[in-house]
Amino acid sequence: MALSTETQKESMIISWTAGVQLAVEVRGHRLIVDQPKEEGGDDQGITPVEMFVASLGACIGYFAVRFCRRHNLPAAGLAVKMIWDYAEQPHRVGSLTVRVSLPVDFPSEMQDRLRKVVEGCTIHQSLTHSPQIAIVLKEAG
Repeated sequence: MALSTETQKESMIISWTAGVQLAVEVRGHRLIVDQPKEEGGDDQGITPVEMFVASLGACIGYFAVRFCRRHNLPAAGLAVKMIWDYAEQPHRVGSLTVRVSLPVDFPSEMQDRLRKVVEGCTIHQSLTHSPQIAIVLKEAG
């Protein structure tokens, strides 16, 4: 089933700038995506894979911060470390490990609740329940 581009609610533009560099523009923000020099880039920004992994980590972090605020818990010390490796055939991110460093004095009895909340983050849910993807090619102009 083809996706309708007419019902699109969110959008961003990714445009070539120079070399293998791209500019991501969304809601008035701009992010440069590039490759390391050994991959033919100028290393002026994170790679698309790093952005993909970061989106999961940042989403988990956001949900964790919201949880802390909702339960009047401090967020000081909260950090998310992302570790990943690749798989082949097809080439892709093969595994992701998310290590959430809990805030200082985080109550142990709240850990299971926090785990359930962060597993419900939008990016995690999008990865575990794959979205439909439609790629539409059109000539510039």
